[in-house]
Amino acid sequence: MTNDSRIEVVDWHSCESIRDIRRAVFIDEQRVPADEEWDADDAGAVHFLMSTDGHPVGTARLLPDGHIGRVAIMRDWRGHGLGQALMLEVIRHARRAGIDALALSAQTHALEFYRRLGFVIDSDEYLEAGIPHRHMVWRNDDAISDELEPIEFTSPGRFAIHNPDEPARARPVSRQPQRLGIEPEMLDINEHDALQHACNLVLQARRSLTLYAPDQALWLFNQREFVACCEEMIVNNSKARIRVLVQDVSKELLLGHSLVRLMHRFPSFCEVRRQHPDLARDPQVHLLVDDAGILMLPKATMRSGFVRYNSRDQVRRYSGRFDELWSSSQTDPALRRFLL
Repeated sequence: MTNDSRIEVVDWHSCESIRDIRRAVFIDEQRVPADEEWDADDAGAVHFLMSTDGHPVGTARLLPDGHIGRVAIMRDWRGHGLGQALMLEVIRHARRAGIDALALSAQTHALEFYRRLGFVIDSDEYLEAGIPHRHMVWRNDDAISDELEPIEFTSPGRFAIHNPDEPARARPVSRQPQRLGIEPEMLDINEHDALQHACNLVLQARRSLTLYAPDQALWLFNQREFVACCEEMIVNNSKARIRVLVQDVSKELLLGHSLVRLMHRFPSFCEVRRQHPDLARDPQVHLLVDDAGILMLPKATMRSGFVRYNSRDQVRRYSGRFDELWSSSQTDPALRRFLL
């Protein structure tokens, strides 16, 4: 890092320099679509601007849940240690804010760079904006030492371990004939067939899945089959986005085959937030797929409702309400995963 470099926290709305850097690096250089580069998280993030000799040369952002993203150094200024200095400042800022666990989605060519900063790989390779990535995590060693007592350990010596080959992942298959965006009929559902219809909708999704208050219907949404279908949506669609808004973060929500675990595995595709506690809770549970599909449980306490595969007016109406609640939602600390 040069002697005339400085890093400062800047305001997202008033600092055009960070947008200029991201536009040059991600949109112009890496060909990331503009509608994927700019997202709703920018408004609530901490943004860092690096300047050298008075020129804006780098930026990064830190989300309240510890996710670091949009790390960029202008092409002409690379190779001078600026990226490392920028990341170290982001980490220092996070530690001062009491964040002991960090995560990021790293382009595969930059894995070694992040390894040198203490990040470790936490996922298989996946595509984001058409670019290979892997999820990486970082843990504050000081926080670990405060939490764990020292133990004595005696090595048992050498021994052989045999790990049998894992079977190929079975791809979920729909058991319902209805097609998304085609059949307009409203179908009654109950606890016997709701899971099949939910899976059928998700397996046909191309872009978006929004789910409101699944914590009120864990009998349906904490099923292994449903979570597997959501994973299949992510695997098959590089632009897939899953947003889940819960009313309460209970221990039951965090256990088993939950959507929270899916978020931990695919943080760039799936996000789970908690509704702001001061806002009124809607009585229903609903699942919306793209701009056409809806599955509704009108009363969360009852295991019955309806599904429609082509109801664009209803989807538009409930999507608007969902977006309003999402804009004021929170990342609950219980939803974070702290890895040792």
